[in-house]
Amino acid sequence: MKKALKKIWAWISGPKSDFALFAVALVLLNLVGYRAFFRVDLTPQRSYSLSPASHEAIRALEEPLSVKVFFTKNLPAPYNSVERYLRDLLAEYGSAAGKRLTCEFFDVQKPENQELARSYGIGVSRVQELKDNEVGVKNAYMGIVLVYADAIETLDGLASTEGLEYRITTTIGKMVSRTSVLSGLTGKVTMTLYTSDELSKFGIAGYKDLERNVRAVYDRVNNKNRDRIEFASAVPRSKAEVEEIVAKYGLHRIGWSDRKDGTESGVATIGIVLQYGDRFRAVPFDLARDLFGGYAIAGLDGLEQGVSDALQGLVSQSPVIGYVTGHGEMALEDERNGSARFAENLSDMYELKPVNLSGADIPSGMDTIVIDGPKAAFSEAELYRVDQFIMRGGNVIAFLDPYDVIQPQGEMAYYGGQPTYRPIQSGLERLLSKYGAAPEPGYVLDKNCYIARQQGQDDVPIYYAPLLAKESLNAKSPISRGLAYVIFLQSGGFAFDEKNVPSGRKIRALADSSPESWVMKDNVSLMPYGMSPPAPDAMGKRHLAVLLEGNFESAFDRAPEAESDAKDGLVSERHMPKSVRAGKIIAIGTSAVTGSAVMDRDGREPISIFVRNAVDYAAGKEDLIAMRTKGLSLNTLSKTTATARSVARGVNLYGLPLLAAVAGLVAWRIRARRRKSIRERYMTAEAAKREADK
Repeated sequence: MKKALKKIWAWISGPKSDFALFAVALVLLNLVGYRAFFRVDLTPQRSYSLSPASHEAIRALEEPLSVKVFFTKNLPAPYNSVERYLRDLLAEYGSAAGKRLTCEFFDVQKPENQELARSYGIGVSRVQELKDNEVGVKNAYMGIVLVYADAIETLDGLASTEGLEYRITTTIGKMVSRTSVLSGLTGKVTMTLYTSDELSKFGIAGYKDLERNVRAVYDRVNNKNRDRIEFASAVPRSKAEVEEIVAKYGLHRIGWSDRKDGTESGVATIGIVLQYGDRFRAVPFDLARDLFGGYAIAGLDGLEQGVSDALQGLVSQSPVIGYVTGHGEMALEDERNGSARFAENLSDMYELKPVNLSGADIPSGMDTIVIDGPKAAFSEAELYRVDQFIMRGGNVIAFLDPYDVIQPQGEMAYYGGQPTYRPIQSGLERLLSKYGAAPEPGYVLDKNCYIARQQGQDDVPIYYAPLLAKESLNAKSPISRGLAYVIFLQSGGFAFDEKNVPSGRKIRALADSSPESWVMKDNVSLMPYGMSPPAPDAMGKRHLAVLLEGNFESAFDRAPEAESDAKDGLVSERHMPKSVRAGKIIAIGTSAVTGSAVMDRDGREPISIFVRNAVDYAAGKEDLIAMRTKGLSLNTLSKTTATARSVARGVNLYGLPLLAAVAGLVAWRIRARRRKSIRERYMTAEAAKREADK
């Protein structure tokens, strides 16, 4: 036995075993790599790695997610690359999800699998195929099905890798949110009721049973969300504590006076705060007068809905975005003249809910609102509600037109009458000016613009459709980063002072016109024929889209309907003079970018991506922006001068060959010198003599 072991060891340690041991090591290495592997993604946009948003969506899975793939094999280019990318991408999802995700590939050559694909709503696509120097058509299935709990979603027509991860991740997020708003949280949401004992002496209707009613609402909401909420109550004892809570969360401040001079003798607050980590949402209570002069807590009937909405706004992966109506805004249902395409492009991730500011405040569950092309003026109360929404930390995306275009009617339209342009004064200009970016009157026209080309006719520059090149887009902002160009239409501009931005606030331009742009605000006419640029000294860059973020100061000193003194009982002060949370305001000088004139149905045009990126950024979904732009072929070379292009061309044509020749010459001389040095060091005396005689 010992001799056999010695022979084996001698064979292993000897050179005869090298090849066999190498083969065994290679097999073992492949087995280990199959189970434990890593990949290095060197693409600039991390196209082959899961984005943070995808990891977040996977972490939210609480039940198994099944992915069924129906994709025809051996498709011609470029569809074959889609199948390979899809397999790699699903492998990344599977690696991140572990046992919570299963993936099944179906052979669609089998009739039973074709029938199964059709039952899920996956149709047959016809793709061109070049075979034996002939162009043919091949039927192909290119879709996947996601099954989670009792929800089924189908993604069909996957003919490109662009935005594929985005579509999968947003679909997973919607499915998880339908199952449970709080899925994937690592801790619990805290629901805190703030009350003040001193309010009990005023006989406020509903106050005595307030905590019991709030606890009942908590029990129902908590049961719906699988015991992921914990309840707490807090009673601030001092005026300083009350003031701190009011300033931190934006709850209503209730003051009263029992002194002869009318000075305030007490202060209190009541309200609910939902908090998760460093994020929070407040559900304040308001006081209302009854017919007999007493007080009552208003809004108890809708408390459960208010808490549910605030909870959804706090943690939901599919947020609700408010769409302001009532002032002639772009209609969400109008495909031709409204913003139906804008709504359609957002529908995969967001729910647009109309909001009428004339009757009530913006719901506490909404974090973001869109104001899209208002034509009529906002009332003071409506402006105040927008202002206080921003003070609560809300985000606003405003598409503001400089003019209301009024088309001719009757005989004027019949005889080719031109539209008239009425300057719009919605009142939002006052708010934006207070926050730091003032809208400027007039249309911004630009020599660098869209060119209308028609066969047999001269090119017509459309100066009111500026074509914003890469140099005109903010490369540091995720909203505009990576886009090669954007086309605006009938846009106004904004002015802001970059040097005097208040502390805690940032103001930056997202899109600028070129230095060869000017403003038309007198005798407005957009007829392209006969329009000519002004003198160069009248031209200059204008800001067409701006981003303001941080903490803001209110544009109002007090609420428009606030009571003037506290002598007559309680006064509930709802006014917030400054932000309790940081917010974002994105102002764009035209609403045409949300319409069908420039926005495409699939959301792949640069302007569609720009607008969608703005919504994602405002809604706090910044990770979706990077994911959406993966694989996009929108980047172009930076604009340079003719001299720089000539130099680059000369270097490529002549410089590189010359550099290679010089490098070869240097290498030849180094090798010759090295041979000579070796020869001189080791050559014998006799050989040296023979070498010298030669």
